[in-house]
Amino acid sequence: MQQRAILHFCQKCRSGNPLGQEFCLRCGTRLMIVVQPPSARVDPAETTPHEEHLLERLTMLENTMARLAERLEQGLKLLLRQSETAYTNHALVKGLIEILNECGVVDNDRLESIWRAECAKLDEKATESSPAEHTPKKVRKAKRKASASG
Repeated sequence: MQQRAILHFCQKCRSGNPLGQEFCLRCGTRLMIVVQPPSARVDPAETTPHEEHLLERLTMLENTMARLAERLEQGLKLLLRQSETAYTNHALVKGLIEILNECGVVDNDRLESIWRAECAKLDEKATESSPAEHTPKKVRKAKRKASASG
């Protein structure tokens, strides 16, 4: 039984190239994928059924890791966009405060003290709701019972 050669086709000229080739043999374009699939890396005649099972598991893990890396990259892009938006919003609010301060409509010191007080309230609420993992189970159960009965 003859094994067919697996070809990687050039994205520019559609010419078939052997796997692992970095540049197209016909037009010289850098090929987008230069790695061999995991099944082509190992000669099936040299493997036992147990090794084949391990190779399949490794291939699944490689694919899962690749998908995870893509998702992490997407998450990073979203975080960067969010930070750009937050920075822009901050600059807008800062500009508005400066204009209102110049017009005498807003007192900068009073605004800052009110803002700091609101931030402190938010911090207190966050610390009240987050220490659940540090609280012993019995105390958490008692709190739940008290809030459910009250």
